Amino acid sequence: MQMTAEEEVYAESAAPVWWLFLISGTLWLVLSLVMFRFNISSAKTIGVLAGIVFLIAGVIEFCMVAVVQSGWWKALNAILGVLLVVGGIMSFVHPKDAFVAVASIIGFMFLFVGIFDLIVAFSDRTGLWWVRMITGFLCIGLAFWASGDFQRKAVLLVAWLGLFALFRGINSFIVAFTLHHLDKNVAADVKTLTAIEGGAS
Repeated sequence: MQMTAEEEVYAESAAPVWWLFLISGTLWLVLSLVMFRFNISSAKTIGVLAGIVFLIAGVIEFCMVAVVQSGWWKALNAILGVLLVVGGIMSFVHPKDAFVAVASIIGFMFLFVGIFDLIVAFSDRTGLWWVRMITGFLCIGLAFWASGDFQRKAVLLVAWLGLFALFRGINSFIVAFTLHHLDKNVAADVKTLTAIEGGAS
């Protein structure tokens, strides 16, 4: 079989479950839309919301460990999953009405996710890699904005969480289409191999 850049990141055995990431991407976009509709003024409530969002993202990253190839790719996804889970827990335990604490946690989560997306994008320059690169740079930019803006408002914190969910949705769609492309390549290779073996017999 011909090796492609996708196979260096994603395992062939995971290609048939590409539709799971399509579903998760859709759910992320729905969650993002819902959050943009929220009217929250309490930092405590926003902290709980942020904790839920980061914990969900962390669980999805741990699920990604089963999709990527062995080696440092698995370790990278596992590390990101741990960071997101820790960020989720920190969001739950932040002091009441501490907008600075919530914004700092959101900023760090944007930074970690942005760096990870850039690493994957530049390591896998196939298909929609440039979309992942753009979202990576946007996440890093939002990280510095969240960390540097000291006149924070509740609506801004919720908007940052909505953008985080939006970017996670885009990332899930990229993974889904990449795995779908890989699945079609594997199916074509199997068909070709079957035809060759049939002709040889």
